[in-house]
Amino acid sequence: MFLDLEAFKDARRCHPQLSRMAGRLKPDPSRGSICLDTSPQNPTADLILLLTPMNSLQLIKKRLKRLRKLGFLYVETLKDSRRFFLSGNALADGTFDEAILEGEIVRNYHVIEKGLSMPEFRPGFGGDQVSHLVRIVQEWERREYPADNNQYLSAKAVLVAYRSRHEAIAHSAAERVPATLEIQDCFSGGIKQYLPASLADLDAFARTVRSRSSVRSFIPDQQPDPEVINLAIDDARWSPSVCNRQTARVHLYTGTRATELLKYQSGNRGFGHRVPLLIIVTSDLRYFSGINERYQGWIDGGMFSMLLLLGLHARGLGAVALNWSVLNKVDESIREPAGIPQYERIIMMIACGIPEPGCVVPVSTRRSVSDLTSWHL
Repeated sequence: MFLDLEAFKDARRCHPQLSRMAGRLKPDPSRGSICLDTSPQNPTADLILLLTPMNSLQLIKKRLKRLRKLGFLYVETLKDSRRFFLSGNALADGTFDEAILEGEIVRNYHVIEKGLSMPEFRPGFGGDQVSHLVRIVQEWERREYPADNNQYLSAKAVLVAYRSRHEAIAHSAAERVPATLEIQDCFSGGIKQYLPASLADLDAFARTVRSRSSVRSFIPDQQPDPEVINLAIDDARWSPSVCNRQTARVHLYTGTRATELLKYQSGNRGFGHRVPLLIIVTSDLRYFSGINERYQGWIDGGMFSMLLLLGLHARGLGAVALNWSVLNKVDESIREPAGIPQYERIIMMIACGIPEPGCVVPVSTRRSVSDLTSWHL
């Protein structure tokens, strides 16, 4: 119920002009017409829309068309909400599969990591989170989920770091972590020393960011080296994500399969048939834990995609981000041929390949910093 209500609010925010128009049409007997009801608060208060009977009919048709669009927007938003609800543990009532339990483990150990890294350390912090993390780590073990899962091992390392920090100051909070809990030597958790970037890093970063362009001209019969692609993905996995849950997933397609899948996306006309590698970035919704995180898949997946695009460019590959702004029926229809499960939110497509020698790209003039920036001092 709450998720449905939030969906309606989201849809209304997307189409505010319809909300403003509702109820503002009224008959004007003195003029024998229909006018737009204005008010002193309206900056166009002295503008009255006079309508002949024919224009009145046109206005009604136009209004009905807009209301129909608003209805479709509500339906699409509710379908988005339904996927989120059925995939994640927003209302899971204590039941966990492996992925959902892993997400809960990551969310809780990251809270403790943050507490250990605060500039003013507060001894004994996070009692409930520590106790809960101990319980769900034990639940992982009870269910015999993989003992080599790196998030499970990281959670244990964080708990050991919490215990060690409090043992060092002889604080009783150390007892919240069982003395029998041990970690592998290769795993560390909790905090690490911050390493600032160097001026050399800045120069390289600026060159990479400012030289990246959307490339649409590829050598069609030449596939990028899979190892180079994996290195770019390796870079992208360092993108921020909510509570370090790292929900981004990458699906890759080549040849005729890439060409067929690109037919579901409308922004690749003129070059889609020449794309040697198609990448689809998704976000695993099972790792989100509440209604308030209903947008987080797009946010985390978007940041991951940007780093992936930069990683591809830095390694000499061309790429173009292709939006996935489609109706749910299109989103649903691509899943089986693409092998994408229902619990993953499709974020975008990326066409990738080796740029054709001498290819050209759009100038794509950028807005100035002043156009983008508002300092609130």
